[in-house]
Amino acid sequence: MSTLNLILQTLHNLTRWVVIILAVIALVRAFSGWLGKKIYTSADARSGSLYAGLFDLQLLLGVILFFTKGWFGVLAADMSAAMSTASVRFFAVEHWLVMIVALIFAHVGVGAAKKAVTDRLKFRRSALWFVLSFLLMLAAIPWPGMAAARPLFRFFGLF
Repeated sequence: MSTLNLILQTLHNLTRWVVIILAVIALVRAFSGWLGKKIYTSADARSGSLYAGLFDLQLLLGVILFFTKGWFGVLAADMSAAMSTASVRFFAVEHWLVMIVALIFAHVGVGAAKKAVTDRLKFRRSALWFVLSFLLMLAAIPWPGMAAARPLFRFFGLF
């Protein structure tokens, strides 16, 4: 494996955990604000923006990996063979498509909150879009036990 791919995989893996943590923070703030009838503050807006922004970085790292690890070439060479193998299909198609939809939902949540006229509506819109984004993101992560499983933590090939 090339040094570039090793660095990219490590960064992509570590960023995953930051994105998950930020998603949980944004979700907790959104649901507690909505259900607790709180005032929507700049910290609430920032938590959603950080989640979506770091998710953007995660997607960028993933797109670079998609092309440098050769998933695009796998699809171009033989689409039917790629689609018939679960682990190849996961990374060549499913993983990145579901993650793009999850990222779009995160950004929709940020935008919908900005456009809402009441604090309660800001929180509710954030909560609903962020939970959809979060669930899709979790579904598209290659967890241990899956056919396309990857380690929970990667650190430059050391573990």
